[in-house]
Amino acid sequence: MKLFRLLALCITALCLFALFACGAGGELDAPLGVEVEYETLTLRWDEVEGARTYVLQITPKGAPVREITVSKSYYSLESLDPGEYEISVRAVGSGGVGLDLSKTVAFTRDEECGLVFELVSRGEYSVSSVGSATGSVSIPATYRGKPVTAVGEKAFFNSGDLTEVVIPESVRTVGPFAFANCSSLERVELPSGLVRLGESAFSGCRSLCGVLAIPEGVKEIPKGAFAYCSRLEGIGFTEGLCAIGDNAFTDCSHLSSLSFPASLERIGGFAFAACSSVGGVTFSEGIEEIGEFAFSKAVSLTSVTLPESLVSLGNGAFYYCSSLASITLGSGLQKMGNSAFLETVVYNNSPTNEIYVGNWFVGLRDTTARSIDIREGTVGIASDALYANSYIASLELPNSVEYICSGAFAGGSFVSVVTGSGVKRIDERAFLFCEKLIDVVLGSYDYTDQTLRDSSLEYIGSYCFMNCPKLARIDIPETVRDIGAYAFRNTEIFKSAMTGAVYADNWIVDFNDTVTEEITVDPGTVGIARYSFYNCRDLRSIKIDNSVRYIGKGAFYNCTSLERVSLPDTLERIEDYTFYSCTSLKLAGLPPMLREIGRAAFYLCGSAGDNAFDTEDDVLEIPGGVTRIGDFAFFGCGYRSADAIDGEAESSGIDTVVIGPAVEYIGRCAFRGFSSLKNVVIYGAVEIGEKAFCECPSLETVKVESGLLYVGDKAFYKCRSLSGVSFPGTLLTVGNLAFFGCDSLGSIKLGSSLESIGERAFLGASALEDIALPPSLTRIGEQAFRDCTSLSSLTLGGNINFIGSHAFYGCDALTLYLSAELDVASPGGEWNSTFVPVIGGCELSADGYVSSVTALDIAVRNCFIDTVLGAPKRDGYVFLGWSRDAATSAADAELDAIRNIASGEKLFAVWGAKE
Repeated sequence: MKLFRLLALCITALCLFALFACGAGGELDAPLGVEVEYETLTLRWDEVEGARTYVLQITPKGAPVREITVSKSYYSLESLDPGEYEISVRAVGSGGVGLDLSKTVAFTRDEECGLVFELVSRGEYSVSSVGSATGSVSIPATYRGKPVTAVGEKAFFNSGDLTEVVIPESVRTVGPFAFANCSSLERVELPSGLVRLGESAFSGCRSLCGVLAIPEGVKEIPKGAFAYCSRLEGIGFTEGLCAIGDNAFTDCSHLSSLSFPASLERIGGFAFAACSSVGGVTFSEGIEEIGEFAFSKAVSLTSVTLPESLVSLGNGAFYYCSSLASITLGSGLQKMGNSAFLETVVYNNSPTNEIYVGNWFVGLRDTTARSIDIREGTVGIASDALYANSYIASLELPNSVEYICSGAFAGGSFVSVVTGSGVKRIDERAFLFCEKLIDVVLGSYDYTDQTLRDSSLEYIGSYCFMNCPKLARIDIPETVRDIGAYAFRNTEIFKSAMTGAVYADNWIVDFNDTVTEEITVDPGTVGIARYSFYNCRDLRSIKIDNSVRYIGKGAFYNCTSLERVSLPDTLERIEDYTFYSCTSLKLAGLPPMLREIGRAAFYLCGSAGDNAFDTEDDVLEIPGGVTRIGDFAFFGCGYRSADAIDGEAESSGIDTVVIGPAVEYIGRCAFRGFSSLKNVVIYGAVEIGEKAFCECPSLETVKVESGLLYVGDKAFYKCRSLSGVSFPGTLLTVGNLAFFGCDSLGSIKLGSSLESIGERAFLGASALEDIALPPSLTRIGEQAFRDCTSLSSLTLGGNINFIGSHAFYGCDALTLYLSAELDVASPGGEWNSTFVPVIGGCELSADGYVSSVTALDIAVRNCFIDTVLGAPKRDGYVFLGWSRDAATSAADAELDAIRNIASGEKLFAVWGAKE
């Protein structure tokens, strides 16, 4: 018996040894998961149980196979020569090499050019440094299997040995200073796909020659982009270009001619300064602004015809264009800077003492002349045209003059001035420090009645009559709509004011030290000038008469004690910064005729409330005629007390905002941080701007009735109390981080037309349960629903063409239902990085709910035994189960039955109406 037992033990041991030998030797499985990680040029595969080493078979194209033995489940491919390869792997155990090779993967080892690359996203590279590359350099279109889409900031900066660079069509961005000071660079061709060019990208490339074509996608040539490229001979501007930045082509001394596209709107300061060879410039209709010294010292330029569209010509724009003998001005010109045509032939060879460029008066040849003849037909007086003139005592402008530019008569010895009936604008500092000025007529003068007759004046600029100490009175024409800051400071008008509010005729233009806590605006007052009560800390209340039609920019800026303002019913616009930082303000409603609310108009106003004391139904109604709510308009409004009740801070002020149907744009940060705001109703808006309602801690509900197209980035970012949102069927885009951190958001209605959900749009919305993705949806951004832990199911329609990486990361309860039009693996990448269950083969109704499922080879992917499937959703219904018969309305199988159906089998969803 003992011998028998011993024999049995021996046989068992031999069997075990044989099994081990087989498992460790020729019977090993083929390695799985073989792939090339291009970022690191590393071949990786899954470990094989029992394997001690691995044999790599590397076959170069057209060459014999090479075998390499490694002990790890990865191998660096960096040492391979450039070329194409096929690679497979076999496991090796203690008893020998496994029988089965892995799948074969193709690998292309690119030629290394010496450049240094940086992975800027999971799918794109940027050139970060010149590395060892010199001479003529070709940037590859791909690097390690991924496209090269950018040349990074200072990538080739100061590379004195670089002579030529070929930029591939894949590159969309050239960063700031990318090729700056490449002093030997002679040739470069910008790719047609380029859309963004960085500041000073090619500045100081003094050897760059030939004609450079600007691609159509480039909308702006930024500051200093090609400055000091002194051998550059020509620039090909294309339609679509909107702006040329400051110093963009400064000192490009070999440029011979310039022709601008019709799309161009702005040419920046010094943009073509010292371009000494430019003999001709063609300005297309569309240019509105030419900046200061833009063409200064273009000494070869002989003639200029400025377009009708041009509104503003900067200081010194054509200064020292010493050959410029012919100038034609467009009729749209409203501002001409000082010295705009100084030291040109036209300026220096004036046949009269009064110097003209076109129909604009620009200065005097003899500044000591005691009289002046501003001729009939003159349209404008250029900036500083008679600056500090000590000889002319009286001035009467012809009625043809429409524009008096900044500083035109500043520091002069004028005693009396008649501007004429045609003047529309008198710009800032026009009469600053005219210490002898006594009489000013802002229009034409009736010598019989000695009064103002006719006027077209609309604007009086800031500091216009400041420090004119003898100016005691002035008639403001009824046509005036806007008066700038401190226009009458330190005049007799200012000094003689007794009430605290300083009046110039029927306008409040300033305040003095006698201001009281309460002010009542005089009946008949037409307007309140810009910054009239700036930093008036004592003012607590102001009653504005209904005669007031205009309240200027920043009129009550930083009036921190101001609690009450009665706005006139006829006011149409609240200008930028009107009540900026009026931290105590409680506003008694908005005027019914209001059309626009400006930038930061109520920035940090205490409550902007309609009641003196907080109630449960404080409502701010944006009137029905308002078309635009400016950026930061109500930023930081409402009070948040420091005292905690039940662990939470108390808020007071406006609870509800109702936005009327005419609003097209709700500005960036318009209601950001509005601490007391609980409910928002929007009857019409095309766009909710970036961060519009960001970080509103009390906001609970948002309802949009119609017309909305865009929800901007971070629009409702970290609105921690937000529980429900309803958008109309017009909505197209939900921006990046739009609902990030809205951890109380339980339901949201996205409408039927939505096309795009941005990156991290709902990240951290852990309470989100009720959301339907419409069939129109094409794009879901990276991490869009990350950590939405309450989501049980989402249905993806057939139009989806992109799902970003980690889109559903941390959605532990989620099941995805995919339209039969989608390949369950088609989005690719890492979009399902946490392997939520996916049910493919779904037939969807027109409004996007699941009507049936036809099982694929695997009915439910990523589904383990203990996985709880989430039922599909349908608005207004509950899922009752599956039926194998389309004709019946009764479920004959529960949700979980879909796990076990055979490939090709079809189940029909059964729905019941919600009670």
